[in-house]
Amino acid sequence: MGVTLRDVAREAQVSTATVSRVINGHGNVSNATRERILGVAERLRYVPDSAARSLSTGLTHTIGVLLPDLYGEFFSEIIRGIDEAARRRGLHLLLSGVHGSARETATAIRALKGWVDGLLIMSPYADGAFLAEHWADDAPAVLMNTPMRGHSHSAFCIDNRGGASVMVRHLASVGHRGIAFISGPSNNFDATERLAGYREALRALGLEAGERVLPGDFSEESGYRAAQTLLARPRREWPDAVFAANDMMALGSLFAFNEAQVRVPADIALAGIDDIPMAR
Repeated sequence: MGVTLRDVAREAQVSTATVSRVINGHGNVSNATRERILGVAERLRYVPDSAARSLSTGLTHTIGVLLPDLYGEFFSEIIRGIDEAARRRGLHLLLSGVHGSARETATAIRALKGWVDGLLIMSPYADGAFLAEHWADDAPAVLMNTPMRGHSHSAFCIDNRGGASVMVRHLASVGHRGIAFISGPSNNFDATERLAGYREALRALGLEAGERVLPGDFSEESGYRAAQTLLARPRREWPDAVFAANDMMALGSLFAFNEAQVRVPADIALAGIDDIPMAR
């Protein structure tokens, strides 16, 4: 016979009602008690009866997560953070990568209906109108880094424009005047905001004559190619600094600079955005 909720309660020295609240992600339980119960449940290998829970509560206790990709440090860090928060609340995740396609995004959203209690989504195509078409308007959904206006769903965004502006101002403050920028995909909200912040800061500092934008797509390979393009020019045309619109492109640029024996930052300063572990 499998481990029951009553077994967990007895081992954790709490009531079955308290265990039920923790397992079902409800409040009114202290953090210390919650952690103790979850620890006991994990040690005893307690598995809730998902079918029974769904029938009694109408909930699946599962969150859907849609990301442009599941590969790379940036997305791994996002998944890790979501997973940690979900586990503390007794929730599970269903993950899918939509690979930059509007069609795949719509298909994935529709496929998750009825299987999850809510949706976390990061996609350049998923705005309020897109969700209204493919996701129930009264079902919880949160967009990551896509602003929402005029719809009931929530969104959270970082200050991409402000962050890019701060970086340009920092580079200028330490003496750099020619600051090149490796941009992200043109249909990506983060990328367009970061490019706008770069340009606004150059104008505010009177450095727009030194503007130089190279195309990128947020991948390490595109950062490598952009750096090679810069290095192919005469040395007198090299920028003082290269600012990549994300850390993966900055790492790709660093590899190209190292291959060409260009010293960073002595010859060319290099900066990125995201603070992924590899870039620290």
